[in-house]
Amino acid sequence: MADYSSRDVSNLNAFLSNIGPEFCIYTYSMLNAGVDKETLRCLSEDQLLNECGITNSIHRYRMLDSIRAHENTLGTSFEENIDKSLDVFVSYRRSNGSQLASLLKVHLQLRGFSVFIDVERLEAGKFDNNLLQSIRQAKHFLLVLTPQALDRCIDDDECKDWVHREIVAALQASCNIIPITDNFKWPDPEKLPDDMRAVCHFNGVMWIHDYQDACVDKLERFLRGDSPGSRVGGMSGSGKGDCTPGTPSIVQKPASNAITPT
Repeated sequence: MADYSSRDVSNLNAFLSNIGPEFCIYTYSMLNAGVDKETLRCLSEDQLLNECGITNSIHRYRMLDSIRAHENTLGTSFEENIDKSLDVFVSYRRSNGSQLASLLKVHLQLRGFSVFIDVERLEAGKFDNNLLQSIRQAKHFLLVLTPQALDRCIDDDECKDWVHREIVAALQASCNIIPITDNFKWPDPEKLPDDMRAVCHFNGVMWIHDYQDACVDKLERFLRGDSPGSRVGGMSGSGKGDCTPGTPSIVQKPASNAITPT
């Protein structure tokens, strides 16, 4: 049986298998055409024929019939029911964050976590839908913040920047967001778009390269629930040992409250 797990993040193959085992042969062509479970309900018979290469008219009819029958479980309701099957999604600025992101991936996999980094598992042409779907599947969203990592988000009101889009997707999916700061200075939250500003108020880990193991120990405790990445302001963000971005309008936290290795 073919394994589509690295590409089929919305489990399209399972949907086709429920129609009939013979329909699984269409998984590959439909994924190549950019189809996932969210876009199924928008497909026409012509698209199934011309874009997905489904030449059997009876199969096209059965597929469209099944899509209509399951329409209530697709689209927005599908997001609500999606299985959070991935432990960690790592978001980073490609220009200077890929090394730390890859290092975190190795550390966390050695500790038993499943980790997604986009450069490894997404293919050209399928970036948009698959990447955002992977974020929705993740329990935890690690935001690797290297110098100037959020600069391109400033005044990005049209959400064109990909780090901005990833943050918004994580907030909408109620991921446990954990910033990992490496020589990073938080911008003025008022300069960031409204839809991502909340990320400025989550607890995180200050990365110190000379004490990697201790930093990962702290991160693992966050992931396992000992120190959840909750927002500051009346929640657990007020405790020592949290690295929380201070903002003049909400809270100022002295540097001594940042996470440091113990």
